[in-house]
Amino acid sequence: MQVSKLRLVVAGVAASICAFSISASESLVETGEQQAAVCKACHQVTPDGIAIVGPPLWGIAERNIASFPGFGYSDALKAQSGSWDEASLDAFLASPSTFAPGTNMVFPGVENPDARKAIIAWLATKNDIPANWYASESAVEVKPLGDGILVPDDNMALVAASCSSCHSLHLVVQQGLSKESWDETLEWMVDEQGMDPLEPEDHEKVLVYLATHYGD
Repeated sequence: MQVSKLRLVVAGVAASICAFSISASESLVETGEQQAAVCKACHQVTPDGIAIVGPPLWGIAERNIASFPGFGYSDALKAQSGSWDEASLDAFLASPSTFAPGTNMVFPGVENPDARKAIIAWLATKNDIPANWYASESAVEVKPLGDGILVPDDNMALVAASCSSCHSLHLVVQQGLSKESWDETLEWMVDEQGMDPLEPEDHEKVLVYLATHYGD
């Protein structure tokens, strides 16, 4: 076989493998994007993303832990060595405070291992060259954000993503506030706790949901 033809065959096989891997993990990545809504409350995920509450997540596979230029990481996280990979991300997502005791990140963690796997598969796509994290894995069944804790509603996932990035959702269900009081609480979270402001439309949806299901 001529060299040029051999190269074409090899290239074709490689393309087929890549296509299969991407196809096999599409559902996993889609699930990961849904579960990662909680991450987007504090992190940007675009190529031109900047640090807000947390550092941007784009390119996470291409950099070491606690290494985004100019971001004020805690000493606890800076003490961690190595780069981000499936194992380190899984441990971090499970419990940031266990992974790096003393970290500034208040997010309690993702308890469901399948949800973590899906988020990591989604994060793999957020790099100039997608990382090969769980590329051969198939779809997983993960409950929507807030399921089993919050009252089911069209806006349950939005509320879960907005609130669980900083505290347990059980704290939400314990409250009984008017819409005005919920609004003041959200303003306080933004002004004093570093919560990223919601878009006006999402802000109103969250308020209506909270006042309807957890009102006074």
